[in-house]
Amino acid sequence: MGSRNVAVLGATGSIGRSALEVIAESQGRLTAQVLSAHRRLDELVELAAQFHPQVVVATDPLVAEGHDWSGLPDGCQVLLGDEGLAQAVQLDEVDVVLAAIVGSAGLTSTWAAIEAGKTIALANKETLVMAG
Repeated sequence: MGSRNVAVLGATGSIGRSALEVIAESQGRLTAQVLSAHRRLDELVELAAQFHPQVVVATDPLVAEGHDWSGLPDGCQVLLGDEGLAQAVQLDEVDVVLAAIVGSAGLTSTWAAIEAGKTIALANKETLVMAG
């Protein structure tokens, strides 16, 4: 079996960081294709420099506007807001979506991943409750 490409939504939180540790130790069986953060954008850039995702998503567009993205790896695309999350999880390169965004904010992107036929790793009880 080849590598599984993961979108880690909420990469700077405790669950996201734990998932990235697993990815780092997977000996290439898992790769981080998408990383997202709400306001911890300096941490997001550091994680991107380590994991080389295809896309990073800043879910707070106002904070992202003035952020220095120069530390991102070459070719890494920046997307913004809920729309950016939905776009990122639907990428052909993404196999698994780890939904670790706190609260109801993760519902839209999780729904987009379901519609795109992705495997969902749900680490957010609010999304499960709200979706019914």
